Amino acid sequence: MKTIRGTLIIGLSMSVLITSCASNPASIGDTFVSPSMYNSYDCEQIATEMMRYTAEVANLEGQQMKLYSSDQMKGWVGSLLLWPLLIFIKGDGAIASQLKTAKGTLKALQQKITELKCK
Repeated sequence: MKTIRGTLIIGLSMSVLITSCASNPASIGDTFVSPSMYNSYDCEQIATEMMRYTAEVANLEGQQMKLYSSDQMKGWVGSLLLWPLLIFIKGDGAIASQLKTAKGTLKALQQKITELKCK
């Protein structure tokens, strides 16, 4: 009975720690950014911003993927061999937040391009 209870407690503790790992960048959504921010922009300015935010999203996705991969590895190694390693799993932070905002800005710019009927 004590073994089952101990196993259950350890399993629940590990699942709580593992679920706090960094998210896969593909699963991170966007934060709403109002397209009206770009009302004074012309098509050329919007295209420039689109290129800038496309590069920023790619950069942030790369950084988030590194965190995700690192946390996944720590989770597997930690749960199998070195459970104290689970303490070092960081989870989502500033990069994920910046990625959400950048994705939202890119979406707002895309809406603006559609509204202005830019090529």
